[in-house]
Amino acid sequence: MSEATPREIGISVLVVEDDARMRDILTRHLERLGYAVQAAEDAASALGVLRELPFDVVLSDVRMPGMDGHSLMQVVREKHPGIKVVLMTAFGTVDAAVDAMQAGAYSYVCKPFKVEEIAAVLRNAAREISLTRQVERLRRIPRGMLSADSLVGISESMREVRRSVREAAAVTSPVLITGRSGTGKELAARAIHNEGPRREGPFMPVNCAAIPETLFESEMFGHTRGAFTGAREDRPGLIEQSSGGTLFLDEAGEIPLPQQAKLLRVLEEGVVRRLGASESIPVDLRVVCATNRSLEAMIRQGEFREDLYFRLNVLQVKMPELSTHPEDIPALADHLLSRLVDETGIHCHGIEPVVHERLGARRWPGNVRELRNTIERAMLKARGRRIAVEDLPGDLQGEGPSVDEATPGAPGALRPLSEVEKEHIDAVLRACDWNRSAAAKVLGIDRRTLFSKIQRYGLIGPNRQGRG
Repeated sequence: MSEATPREIGISVLVVEDDARMRDILTRHLERLGYAVQAAEDAASALGVLRELPFDVVLSDVRMPGMDGHSLMQVVREKHPGIKVVLMTAFGTVDAAVDAMQAGAYSYVCKPFKVEEIAAVLRNAAREISLTRQVERLRRIPRGMLSADSLVGISESMREVRRSVREAAAVTSPVLITGRSGTGKELAARAIHNEGPRREGPFMPVNCAAIPETLFESEMFGHTRGAFTGAREDRPGLIEQSSGGTLFLDEAGEIPLPQQAKLLRVLEEGVVRRLGASESIPVDLRVVCATNRSLEAMIRQGEFREDLYFRLNVLQVKMPELSTHPEDIPALADHLLSRLVDETGIHCHGIEPVVHERLGARRWPGNVRELRNTIERAMLKARGRRIAVEDLPGDLQGEGPSVDEATPGAPGALRPLSEVEKEHIDAVLRACDWNRSAAAKVLGIDRRTLFSKIQRYGLIGPNRQGRG
């Protein structure tokens, strides 16, 4: 499905053109494309219309009787700073275009032009306006109250995510969220919970990879007094604590094989038996799982139960990699900055347009998590002003590697141990085709230690179906 149309978004354009024929052509063409259009024959008339009606874009000729387009742009920027101004002129030069953009024009089009050129400029403006509106809506959502609308983006992939989240929220069946590390799987899970019938109940997030295998059964299913050495009292597990709400199992591929059968029983029978207990306890919960691994591949390797997979994968939400929808990066950056400002109390007044361009051109292998870290570092450097290019890491500023970085054998090219370890672990994982059990054996560490290092270093495996 294509992205939303100007009519669906609700974009309004004021055309300011003293040539009646050109004014009529532009008005009729933009109306056919779905824009809400009004026209004015000169700058004075345009300012009168702007006093009465709100507009998203002003499309203005430069040379007009009385006030010219440049002067009109300055007044519009002063009195209506949210409006984007696109200038048209038959006397355009590169220098004039650069001057107009530096003065605040959104874009500059030289006559004669094809109406398709104007349409392309306005499509870009409409996309940015839609993203800005979404960010503003998100700023009004109380922290912690995530919903489908909290998942930022106008791309088709993010619209599909929001549709899937709403569909999942409407029922109580298990949900499997897939996607690479840093794509926002927990945010999607929280949105499903908050929009569903169990929103008043607890949301219990569990990082399955962070629980030692020897403690997994006790932590998840609970235990009775005396069940093992040190069990001095009865203790409910995370499953019991989730009753009435949602249990979110992050990194579900790390659930130990022996406990997978017990989890399946919870899902099928609605009961849980504590470690050491002789009777089961009824529970009423919804299970949402997330994974950045291919559970199908794990089934083939004997590491994941097929019956549990089919029970968990009733509904599926696929979180896309950030590199597949770069058009959403500017709005994501604005949204992340807004959240960081709220969380830290550090004042930062936005992001320069050129920074948006640099961010949008990057592939972001660490996805939204990596983008957030970059924005946070830049925000700390840009206290009290807008984030500029010089606040970004060197590679985003366009700087090349230093001599020491480019030439490993050069004097002073010694590197921290963490960099060497990261490269070695990545090489072993690749050699083992990202089979973590095999890689852990080669490295001489257990799978959970390996997983924590993969997370720490932001290592990304091959893009397979269902992997994250």
